[in-house]
Amino acid sequence: MGYLRIFSPHPAKTGDGTQAEDLLLEVDLRDPVLQVEVGKFVSGTEMLHLAVLHSRKLCVYSVSGTLGNVEHGNQYQMKLMYEHNLQRTACNMTYGSFGGIKGRDLICIQSMDGMLMVFEQESYAFGRFLPGFLLPGPLAYSSRTDSFITVSSCRQVESYKYQVLAFATDADKRQETEQQKLGSGKRLVVDWTLNIGEQALDIYIVSFNQSASSVFVLGERNFFCLKDNGQIRFMKKLDWSPSCFLPYCSVSEGTINTLIANHNNMLHIYQDVTLKWATQLPHIPVAVRVGCLQFSLWKDLLPQSSTLEKC
Repeated sequence: MGYLRIFSPHPAKTGDGTQAEDLLLEVDLRDPVLQVEVGKFVSGTEMLHLAVLHSRKLCVYSVSGTLGNVEHGNQYQMKLMYEHNLQRTACNMTYGSFGGIKGRDLICIQSMDGMLMVFEQESYAFGRFLPGFLLPGPLAYSSRTDSFITVSSCRQVESYKYQVLAFATDADKRQETEQQKLGSGKRLVVDWTLNIGEQALDIYIVSFNQSASSVFVLGERNFFCLKDNGQIRFMKKLDWSPSCFLPYCSVSEGTINTLIANHNNMLHIYQDVTLKWATQLPHIPVAVRVGCLQFSLWKDLLPQSSTLEKC
């Protein structure tokens, strides 16, 4: 079973428990949920929709609400817009305006056997196998360079241009003869690589402005910040085992801060490599996000006990 829950948390007084009205919608999708994203995934409209990745299926939903006239409040519902049945077992996905298109988002799914599958909303576009693949790693898309960035089993960060993927030999034809390959497309070539010497837990692309972006990589024992050409901006050695992280822009300070949680139930906030704040948590977080609720900055934490907490 895979339950999808949509929350609208409200700041509460100290000691107050979770309010019933904080949960807007709960749906049993029947299949385990690997990842959820929000974007412009439906053709003919620029409204935001919900993309839900299952192991063998990609579903896109619309979420709508009906204004309530009774004390029970508003009612929310999900409607399936379309779905793609996957021929390979999915690992993760990323989305964005691949190729510089305007007004819509495309989705790229990485399979467990190293294939990148690109979907142009309701249509399947193409699939490409990553060279030298062994195990899947985190996947992110950089809109500024129009590239997919991942970490391979060789423990190196790799960047692939979307245009190179689009014009490379189709994955379904990779068993053809060399002469047929030359006629059907080009060989998939990596744009740049950087050996970090360890496996990566997650990747984020953060753009503070249109002129530059940074690639943040959380390793098993180190935290890296790279330029969009693969050069290292800085790195920080960690004295503990991290569980998740999130870089975010601080508009007031003009900097990029990074939240890093670890298996010692701690949450740290770094500004570059400088520790700015730390706190003890009751659980080990598996995901962390930043939200603005009633003009207050909240860090939303999802611990292993599957409860949503704010600090």
